[in-house]
Formats: sequence, C-alpha cells, structure tokens
Amino acid sequence: MDDSMVTARMATSKKRKGASVLAREGLSASQAINLMYDRLVEEGGAGFLLPADAQPRDEARWVAAARFVDSLSSRRSTRFDDMGKAEVRRDRLRARGLI
Repeated sequence: MDDSMVTARMATSKKRKGASVLAREGLSASQAINLMYDRLVEEGGAGFLLPADAQPRDEARWVAAARFVDSLSSRRSTRFDDMGKAEVRRDRLRARGLI
C-alpha cells in the first residue's frame, strides 16, 4: 500500500488538547485521520463532521431528492414515435379490428 501524507494547520493549543484526547483513547493523530477518511469514503459525504444544526433538515433533503428525480429523463420509446397522428389513429383502429 502506498502511503500519502495529509497536512493540516490548526492552533497549537487545539493540537495539544486533541493529542491528549487521542492519547487517552489509545489513538495517534494518523490513526484518527485514517478513521475519519474511512468514514468519509464509506458515507460518501462529510455530514457526520458538521454540527446537527448545520446539516440539512429532512425536508431539504426531500426537496433535493425530488429535484434530482425530476431532472432525470423519463422519455420512453414506443412504436408510435415515428408515426404521424393519422398513422397512429389508423394503427389503433386496426388493432381494435375496426378497419
């Protein structure tokens, strides 16, 4: 496995306090970052990192999902696609045995 380095900037006091918490949990900063990246990949998003009040409400998610579905093409091919109105009428009448 190839390793890559991730670099971040933060206040020294935050780094010190965070390292203390990680040490208490038996983790290094590299292990914690790897766990975070694993979850990012697994969930396909970073919502779990944001405060609950910053995450979109269910209603907003439904609206976004509906917008996405509406953007999809729902056109289907039928045998009538290449026919004019008169041809479609004749075809339907023929199918009913009326001509």
